Amino acid sequence: MSNFKDNNERLNQLLEQGKAMDAFELFYAENVTMQENETEPRLGKDFNREQCGGFVATFPDLKLQVMSVAYGEDLSIQEVLFDYTNEEGRKIVYPEIVVRHWENGLVIQEKFYYNG
Repeated sequence: MSNFKDNNERLNQLLEQGKAMDAFELFYAENVTMQENETEPRLGKDFNREQCGGFVATFPDLKLQVMSVAYGEDLSIQEVLFDYTNEEGRKIVYPEIVVRHWENGLVIQEKFYYNG
């Protein structure tokens, strides 16, 4: 298995263990871009660290479950199930597709596809 596939598996394990920020620090490149559906991409690790950290902190009961994974050339695609309680106390469960592009064992581009 290539380095990026090993890293993708470890990244997904950390997400499922509730260690999203540890995964971010280990496996994301300094020049990473992240994008939600068709919004403007967020550029750079520092900016994305703030965004990801804020999301994780807002939902302390956040649970992620990786349902399936597929691989291409320097590409991984995950189906992830999000489960958390929102600010109004309502339980939220939804699937999301996460597409990661890899370079030198690090995520350089990540895009999230979901309804809503």
